[in-house]
Amino acid sequence: MGKKVRYPAQFALFLMAYYVTNSVYQGYLTVYFKNVLHFNATQIGTILAGVAIVSVLSQPFWGTRGDRMKSRNALIRYLCLGAAALILSLLMVKDYVAVLLITCLFACFYMSIQPMGDSVILEALQKHDQPFGPVRMAGGLSFAFFSLLYGKIVDKTGNDVITLYAIAALLGLTLLSTFALPETPGRQAMGGEKMSMTRLFKMKDLVRLLAFVLPMQATMGYFYTFFSNHFLTLPGSDNALLGACYLISACSETPYLLFSDRLFKKLGPGKLLCFSGVSLTIRWLILAFTRDYRLAMFSQIFHGWGFIVMTVSLSKYINVVVPGELKASGQMLLAVVSFGIARVIGNFGGGLLADAIGMQKVFFVSAGICVVTSLIFAPYYIRRAPMNGES
Repeated sequence: MGKKVRYPAQFALFLMAYYVTNSVYQGYLTVYFKNVLHFNATQIGTILAGVAIVSVLSQPFWGTRGDRMKSRNALIRYLCLGAAALILSLLMVKDYVAVLLITCLFACFYMSIQPMGDSVILEALQKHDQPFGPVRMAGGLSFAFFSLLYGKIVDKTGNDVITLYAIAALLGLTLLSTFALPETPGRQAMGGEKMSMTRLFKMKDLVRLLAFVLPMQATMGYFYTFFSNHFLTLPGSDNALLGACYLISACSETPYLLFSDRLFKKLGPGKLLCFSGVSLTIRWLILAFTRDYRLAMFSQIFHGWGFIVMTVSLSKYINVVVPGELKASGQMLLAVVSFGIARVIGNFGGGLLADAIGMQKVFFVSAGICVVTSLIFAPYYIRRAPMNGES
């Protein structure tokens, strides 16, 4: 019983370190681009679209390496080191093309840290019959509280450049936290069958779920790229309140994460994604209609049945149904779709639309995308048994 109590605490250390890092990267790097480098919405969207394209190309490579290496933990450390070195190198450049190239190289390392860590954690939790939700909640709450704290730091110092130093330092913390994880070799390195990542595309149920989540994650891509700058244009807002927005969104994850394993077992990922479609539609409509920063903050509570449901339910599904020899590749495929292809669409397309019709109006488009996607896929999943890997 000792191990069952200890493992979640160990995993929480890694997830807390990673999501604290991500709170700064996700919430404030675009603010650095706008306030320090004075890039416009199209330029910022193009940079983050480039980040997503690089993720699409690099994550299958890292996924294959993870399945074949003797230690996935060592690979995570390598990714942290590379990402930290590249984010610091942004201090030396101001030219748009140079920033674009360096940020894309940074993404080659950074974007694979979370799915590789998830592959280690989910595999060990499954082995010891432990739920994933409460462990993932530790990461979400850390994201929330550090977003609030960091927003206050930026407001007090008035220096957006510290964002680059903060990301690098927190990546160092993430690296150290990997030593708390059990050493996990790739199954193929242990003598398992050599498999190509392309085998995953023969799993029709998985491909259908990824097709469902892709357009909704594209709207999340627009949100994470442009919400910070949009929110700061609302009368009465500031960086501290922006941090409070991320605090609300992360805290809203708590109810789902506490019961995520039971809900996954009872409903399966297909039905859970239907709930996500409704929640995201409401969230985007509120942001599209209001210029009141308080209502914009209120919209964050719908995060709890949107992004987190999509991410956790599909991560669990992949861990259950994908062959052991491809578990790291499976998590990378999810990242390619959710944080690669979807973010290319959301970042680049959203940036063009934001310059053409305004940042706020793009949330109308996002709501429409979620409605259409739900109308296409919901009838299929609602009338079927839960796709939880047990059938």
